[in-house]
Amino acid sequence: MNKFIAAIELYNANEKDYQTLNAELEREPFKKNKKASAKGKARLPQKEYTLETNAGLQQVSEALRKAAEKTGKKYSFTVIKNKPIYN
Repeated sequence: MNKFIAAIELYNANEKDYQTLNAELEREPFKKNKKASAKGKARLPQKEYTLETNAGLQQVSEALRKAAEKTGKKYSFTVIKNKPIYN
């Protein structure tokens, strides 16, 4: 199972836009990283999510793009695939 961390920012967005984004991402099922999202809110209106899936990076990026487009706002995101290192 692949693990991903995604940070997404909507530009010129309000709380309703982020509620729309959250609802769309929960369908995937992305999980909101509340601690990181709260920290990020002080600097940028950025939200962080985690996802465990059998999908690859391309599919996760596509899911983020589709969710962000539902808000009607410009957006940017970063996706990181967690790759554990074993001794």
